[in-house]
Amino acid sequence: MLLNTLIELHDSKVAEIDESNGTIVLRFLPAYLHKSEGRPGLDPGTGWVQDAQLVFTEGIASGDFPGLPCDVMDGELIVGTECHDNIIPVPLAVTAHTELRLVFGSKHTITITGRSIRLEFLGEPRFVEDFKF
Repeated sequence: MLLNTLIELHDSKVAEIDESNGTIVLRFLPAYLHKSEGRPGLDPGTGWVQDAQLVFTEGIASGDFPGLPCDVMDGELIVGTECHDNIIPVPLAVTAHTELRLVFGSKHTITITGRSIRLEFLGEPRFVEDFKF
């Protein structure tokens, strides 16, 4: 059965942010995934971790960067006119103005903008927990 999935920014860890020729790659090592038959993050389901990366074209990164790797405390992803508070939808491959804001503790906030974004998973997911809301 195919489960509905999302990445929760809180509980994910950013390991690297690389820029090359206008492309920015942000690597989660790992990202925290919610999987559910219903609405992930809201309905009962399971928690998993999996390495993943976000790829931004025509990307610009700004802000007060923490030492990496670093745990994400909060954030939001804006794709076009859609705002995703503390989550990243799965799957994700969109050509639209994109802005990712990540908060790391009380002093570090970064913003990455781009013309498009795609999410790529690396390796296999690893089970962490069952959850009930």
